[in-house]
Amino acid sequence: MEQRAQTSALDVAESLTGWWKLAGVDAAVSDEAVDWLVSDAADRAELTVAPVMNSASVAVVAAATIAWPSDIAQLKVMVGSGAPFPGNSYSSAYIPPVGPDTAEIMVVSDLPDAGDAEAMESQSSDAAILLRRMLAAIGVDMSHCYRTWLATTMPSTGEVPEDMLGATGDFVRHQMHIIKPKSVILLGSSACKALLDDDLMNTRVQMQNINHDGSNMVTLTTFHPRTLIARPALKAEAWRDLQMFAKGSAT
Repeated sequence: MEQRAQTSALDVAESLTGWWKLAGVDAAVSDEAVDWLVSDAADRAELTVAPVMNSASVAVVAAATIAWPSDIAQLKVMVGSGAPFPGNSYSSAYIPPVGPDTAEIMVVSDLPDAGDAEAMESQSSDAAILLRRMLAAIGVDMSHCYRTWLATTMPSTGEVPEDMLGATGDFVRHQMHIIKPKSVILLGSSACKALLDDDLMNTRVQMQNINHDGSNMVTLTTFHPRTLIARPALKAEAWRDLQMFAKGSAT
């Protein structure tokens, strides 16, 4: 009697564990889960899992499918029409680079200073006004500068994703190849990271150089005007940066 009871208990246990295994409850220790919507093993073998891609990966793939124009005027038009360039897919408000198609100075920051192209053209934002005054203080007319951004649309986070700094930096270098400026001004940490692969506070110690396409461009790194508006105490340091640039670009 005792032996029959033990056998019966063992049968029950095996039956329960067998059901749990078929139900996929043991997936934590099994290499494969059971898909109960597939009729048989042959059908399960035909299932494939699509790779998961984040928004940055999608943007990179999309950008790789379109040729980058070799003419700045065309590049501006394509950015404004929503071409899938790096940094041009975060929203439907496209803000192309501004300034002449040939310029001795290129100014690069992370994002546009205003929410639409009309505001950018009129220089109406506080950050744009401050930048114009900063450059004028060292004898540079901002309307003669070519200005571009890592992202020509506004990310919902208000900043360029770190995993897109490489791609957006490459697109800015492409613009450098066309413009061929003599000097470059990088505003803010993201621009420094994307184009110099270093932090702003490290690069501010001295003038930098961007070597690209056979050109050696004298490069200033300093605080973005947005930062100076939020932290006025940094304006004295930014003024020293500008004076260093004025001396370096004049030699």
